[in-house]
Amino acid sequence: MSSFDQHNKVSDLSLPYKGEVEYQNIDVDRLRPNKAYDYLIENRNAALQEILSTPEKLQEFLIYRSCPCCGSSQYKFLYKKDSLDLVQCVDCDVIYVNPIFDEEKYLAIYQSQEYQEIVRRLGEESHLYRVERFGRERAQFIEKFHTPSLPKRFLDIGCSTGFVIEALQELEWECVGLELNPSAVSFAQRRGLNVINVPLEEFHTNQQFSAIGMFDVLEHLVNPRQIVLRARELLYEGGNLFIYVPNYNSASKELLGVQHAHFIWPTHHLTYFTPVTLKNFLESLGFEVFFWETQGLDLYDWIWFLENKTEFEIEWFKAYIEIFQFYINAAGHGKNLRMFARKV
Repeated sequence: MSSFDQHNKVSDLSLPYKGEVEYQNIDVDRLRPNKAYDYLIENRNAALQEILSTPEKLQEFLIYRSCPCCGSSQYKFLYKKDSLDLVQCVDCDVIYVNPIFDEEKYLAIYQSQEYQEIVRRLGEESHLYRVERFGRERAQFIEKFHTPSLPKRFLDIGCSTGFVIEALQELEWECVGLELNPSAVSFAQRRGLNVINVPLEEFHTNQQFSAIGMFDVLEHLVNPRQIVLRARELLYEGGNLFIYVPNYNSASKELLGVQHAHFIWPTHHLTYFTPVTLKNFLESLGFEVFFWETQGLDLYDWIWFLENKTEFEIEWFKAYIEIFQFYINAAGHGKNLRMFARKV
C-alpha cells in the first residue's frame, strides 16, 4: 500500500448524513465591507512585492525545511505560485511551501503597515458582525464541548480583533488572546479585551486552559508541530483544541484553480491540510479528534472571480448559491475545515 493510500483511507473519517439543507446565513457585504476582499486580493503580497519580483534577491531570503508536520525530508514538487514552490510530503501527504522565509521575516510581514491595513479593512470594520455571526457560533461550540469539571478558561492563539473572546465572555469565560498584528491588538484592547501582542513562544503563564482556539492560524506557522505541542502543554487533561484551517480539498480550488484560489497564498499560508492529514497530524501529537466539518464561501469566491475577471453571466446561479454550497459543505469540500480535538 502506498503512503498516499495509507494516509487517505476513506474509512478514517465520516460525516453525519444531513437530511435537510442547512443555510450558512452569511452576509458577505457585512463580512467584507467597502470592497475589503478586493483590496486583499490586490494587495495580498504588497509587503513582499520587491523581493518576489527579483529572483536573485528572493533566493537570498529562502531556507529549505523538512516537513513541518512529521519531519520527513522526502517530498515531491507540485507547482509554483507567487515565485514559491509548493511540495507534498512523501510520508504524511501534507502539502507545504518549501523553501520559505525565516521566522523573523514572517513576524515582520504580520507587523507591516501593508498587512495591518488589510486587517483593518477586513477585520476591524466587520468586527461587530464577526462577533454576532462567527464569534457566537464558535463560543457555542466551545461551551457545548466543555468538560464541566474544568474551569472555563480560554486561550485564543492568533485572535485577530478578539471577536471570539468578546462573544465567549458573554458566557462568563475567562479569556486571553495572543495576536501579532499591532493594529488588531490595539483595536481589541480599546474594546476592553485581554489581548497581548506576543507569539505563543513568548507567552509565559502558570495557568492552564480548558479550551484553546487556533482559528485560521495553523496554516501561517513556520513550526505548526511545535506550536500544537505547546498548546497541548497549556491544556488541562480533557481540554479541547479548536482548529480552523483552509481545506486544501475544497471546491474553491477545483473551481478557481490553484493560481486563482486565494487561500493558496504561499507567502502567508505555509502549510495546507485536508481533513485526513489534519486528523492524522493531531492524533500523532496526543489528541483525539471528536468533531469535524467544512463550511465555506467557495461559491461566493468563485462568483467574485467570474464577475471581476471574466465576462460570464451568473445571475441565475446566485439564486441557488446557498443550496449548492450546502452540498459542498456536506461532502467535506467547503473551503474552511473545522476540526476539534481533545487532549488525551
